Amino acid sequence: MKRSLMVAAALAAFVVPAAAPLTALAQDAPSREAREEAREQRREARAERRAERPATQPRAERPAPPARRETPAPQPRAERPDRPAVRQERREDRQERREDRREDRQERRAERPSRPAAPEIRQDRREDRRENRQERREERRENRQERREDRPNRPENREERRENRQERREDRRENRQDRREDRQERRQDRREYREFRQRFNSDRWRQDWSRRHGRDWWRNDRRWRGYRGLRVGFYFAPGYGYYNVPRNYWHQRWSVGEYLPSIFWRYRLDDWRTYGLGYPPEGTRWVLVDNHIYLIDQYDGYIIDVIYDAWRW
Repeated sequence: MKRSLMVAAALAAFVVPAAAPLTALAQDAPSREAREEAREQRREARAERRAERPATQPRAERPAPPARRETPAPQPRAERPDRPAVRQERREDRQERREDRREDRQERRAERPSRPAAPEIRQDRREDRRENRQERREERRENRQERREDRPNRPENREERRENRQERREDRRENRQDRREDRQERRQDRREYREFRQRFNSDRWRQDWSRRHGRDWWRNDRRWRGYRGLRVGFYFAPGYGYYNVPRNYWHQRWSVGEYLPSIFWRYRLDDWRTYGLGYPPEGTRWVLVDNHIYLIDQYDGYIIDVIYDAWRW
């Protein structure tokens, strides 16, 4: 039973849509036939009218067409005045206005106060300029006098001037004497430096130290505990650790007679006995720069002696 119902429902679903156009055509068929019949009747009526009308009827006897609606005739325009007359009136008005403006100007000029003549004005200006010049001159004189008063008192007589000259000469002599003494002290220092070089030789120290301790003597030293290899832009000083070095000083060496930059003076080597170095003269110190040891003057950084590659990385 259920199967038959399902089959009937499926057939109805297909048949009903297919039959819809046929029903529409069946409904439209009567309306079409009625239209055709109405058209035939109209044609027959037209043919009967033509047959009843006589063929020889003149055109005049035919019924006249209905009359058209008459349009009102155009009214004449109002007459315009002639253009030359209008132009003439406008010119007269302009002339009158110009005359009025001229009269107004003349009245204003009459009301203004009278001006002085040109020569009188020039004379007044010249007098004003002279007065201004005179005032400026007086101001300059006063300023000069004030500046003179503000200056230190100058000796007014010759004896005071001579005394001042004599004092300046004595000061010059004293300065010369001081410079001579400084030169002598520097020479004495240089002599001490020569004596130090005679009793200490950096090349011999390197040979003796390497023979007694070996090249890798520093690897087991406690002062090198923080060393972790070379670092770009940094030096390592035993007992101090790594420190930053400016780029312009990186991998740079200084020789005897030059001046060591002040940024390296702080890394002093005070235990010079442990390294077997010579006793530094008074006013000098040993400093560490990378793996070099410099002996410098502690006042100006003058390099007295240098040991290159004291230990090899």
